[in-house]
Formats: sequence, C-alpha cells, structure tokens
Amino acid sequence: MRRLSWLLVAGLSAGLAAEDDPFGENFEEGFGDIETDTTAAQSNLYVSTRVFHRGQLNTQQGSPEAGETDHRGLSSFAFGLQPRLEWRPGDRFDAVVDVRLSRDWVFDLRDSTDWKDPYRDQRETRVDWEEALVRYQTGAWAVSTGRQVLTWGFNDALSIQEVVNAPRMSQPGLYEPEEARQARWLSEARIYLGGWTLQGVVAHENRMAEQPVYGSDYYPLDVELDDRTPAHGWDEPANHTGGARLSGVWQGIDLAAFGWSGYNPTGHVLFEPGEIRREYERFTTVGAGLSVPISDAVLKAELTHEQGLTYAPVSMQTVGGQMVPVSGDTAETERWSAAFGLDISLPEDTRLLIEYQLRHLPDYTDAMETNLGDETQVGWALGLEHTTWRDQLTLSGAVLGFGDDFEGGQITRFSADWAINDQWRTELGYVAYLEGDTKLLEQAQDNDRLYWQVDYFF
Repeated sequence: MRRLSWLLVAGLSAGLAAEDDPFGENFEEGFGDIETDTTAAQSNLYVSTRVFHRGQLNTQQGSPEAGETDHRGLSSFAFGLQPRLEWRPGDRFDAVVDVRLSRDWVFDLRDSTDWKDPYRDQRETRVDWEEALVRYQTGAWAVSTGRQVLTWGFNDALSIQEVVNAPRMSQPGLYEPEEARQARWLSEARIYLGGWTLQGVVAHENRMAEQPVYGSDYYPLDVELDDRTPAHGWDEPANHTGGARLSGVWQGIDLAAFGWSGYNPTGHVLFEPGEIRREYERFTTVGAGLSVPISDAVLKAELTHEQGLTYAPVSMQTVGGQMVPVSGDTAETERWSAAFGLDISLPEDTRLLIEYQLRHLPDYTDAMETNLGDETQVGWALGLEHTTWRDQLTLSGAVLGFGDDFEGGQITRFSADWAINDQWRTELGYVAYLEGDTKLLEQAQDNDRLYWQVDYFF
C-alpha cells in the first residue's frame, strides 16, 4: 500500500499545521529496483541517479489584489537531479550520500509576476540532502550518524508519533513521497534484545516544519513574520534534542513505546505592534502504539501525551490610531492524542485505508485558540488504491477531512501512477480543497491543482 500511504501523507503534511502534528516515512522506492553494473574492483560501490520533472497548474486561483503575486495557471515547472551513492565495503559498515538538486523554472517562464522574495527563495533553487550518513552494525547492535529519516509511528496518514523528523507543509497535498519529511542530522544507537529493539537518538540539527512563507498562495498573513528557528545543537549544545524507543513483537502484535524531548516543529505565533514572529518551545512527548494483523486487515492504534505546549492570549489594541492584534503573556499546557487505523486488503489487488484521529486539550481556555486551535480536534482519512495492468498502473484516491462533521473541510487527491519499466515512471493527479472552518482550508480553498511528474532512473 505504498502509494496510497503517501497520498494520504502528502495531503496531511499541512492539514495538521495548526495542530503541531509531525508524521511520515522514509522514501524507499525508486532506487531499489535499479541494478548498477560495476567492475570487480568497484563491487562495494553502488551508484544510482534519478532525473525528474514535475509541474503544477492552478485551476481555481482568482485575480490577485494590487501588488500581490499572481498564482493563476502554471505554478510550477521544475527539473531536478538526485544522485545516490552507497559504499558497502563489508557486511557491517556502510555509507550513503543521497542529494536532490532542483530548479523551478516557473519564475523565469512568468518573470512578469510579482514573486515575493521569501517564496522565490523557498522554491526556485533547492539542494536537499535526503541522506548523508555512516552506519556500523553487528548482530547485537548498530550505530549511525548523519542526515536521515527515522519512522516511529504505526498509522500511515494520521500518525501522532512521528516526532523525530518534521514535515514539509508549504504546499499541502502536493508533496512527492521523497519530500514529505525533512531529513535531519541524527546520531542513533540500537540494541537488539531478542525480538525487541531499543533505540536511542540524539538530534544535532533543529529543522522545523517547512511552512508557507510570505508570497506563497498558501500563506495566511498579510505581512512577513519573523521566524526564530532555534540554533542547531552543534552551535548551542543545550539545543540538542532526542529520545528513546522500545519496539518489538509479542504474540504476533507489533508494540512500541517512546519518549522524546524536542522543539514544537510548528511553534507558536506571537503578535507585537509592528511585528509578527514565530517562536519554538521545547516540549516532551511520550507515547505507545501497536499494530495487529486480523485476517486480511491490519488494525493500528497510537496514543501520545504532550507536555509544555505554549500559547498566548491575543487581544485587539489601538496602536497609532489603528486596531492591531497583540499577544499577552505566554503559558504552557498539555495535550492528549489518539489515532486509529484499519488497513484492509481487498480482492483484485485493491486496498482500503481508514484512519481517525482525536486530539484534546484537557485544561482548555479561549486563550489557547490562536496557537493551539479548538479544545477537541478531529481528523479522518479514507483511501482506496487499485493496481492493474500487469502491476504497472496504480490508481489511488484519498480524502483527508477535518472535524467530526463535514464543516471542517477536506483535501481530496486522485492520481494515476504508471511504472512504465524499471527506468521510467510517470504520475498524473489532481488535488482539490473543500472550504471549511479549519484554518488551513481558509487559505487553501482556491488552490486546486493539476499536477504531473516524470522520473527516469539510471
């Protein structure tokens, strides 16, 4: 259910921005099917390369206000290269470098558009280190350090336990699989205890969630805010974050429990006269989850508790003859969350995914609304995937909804993924937003997109 899971993850990557919910998985497809010819002297060195093109067409955006960016029509036309190098001189040691370089030529094709600098800087030219790590392992333990992604959750779309790697949220519903989570520099140690694994992780790099910036068609504010990302751990040792996780199989049930101390990846927004800034508080998360196979289905469940979430009341005050929002003193609170999922294998190479998420602030006050949302927040996801045509064509549809009724709004995504052969792969899809009272969809409602992608591996 690889593709369906990623459709839901992509739809969710900004859908939970107001709920501070990181999630996702590492990208494993693409290079796995490529065999690289090497000489005997190079038998421990493996090189693969991905060349890609992707584009987007905004089908709903209206005419911009004076001085605003025109996001109508073609909104992305990117080309990129992603080489991957693996060195495995023996059974115990390996090193990986995987970097993605891309340039979006829409800024040149539409050079008359009033692109704002933060948006152009975020999108035009990108260099993303997906992996850059070294690893040593034996039968009893393993250690690694470098840029990497670690997956801790059980649910595919509505996981509440992906605390290690922050998501990209700048374009909700439009992320390709390899882009949904941001790699960060981690040092990890694992000890294998029979059927159980104990992990310890230290994060040296603080990468917060990538959110829409000023000038983006998803940006919710009228002015640019001051984003105060915490310094990395190698610059400020006290800023290191980390945690531990114990996982294993008992009576055929996958079980896991973890604790994590880190920064809130989406932070909290504070309003001051003449300034809007985003700050990131440290908080702790503990949780447990399980995955149970039942006939042709898998039942999944997760539970977490977050302590130290920061909020501030907002009031309207007169400054210079104008009414402006001003934040009061900050305070801290806690939150309980639960997520459930059912992954069902149907006949004829078809899969159905159903997931539900509930988040609750037990000591709720009206002052929490700006930073933390409603007292109780509900999310749900439905997905259907069907593989046909000699297992080369995968048709997928997914809906991500907000609220216990249909008034919260939804994100819907349809796609057709055609694996032509081991080298060529194409995808065509559409993302639609249904307006609701969720803050995300107030800004995303006019951004329905037709998107496409072509990949070539060699």
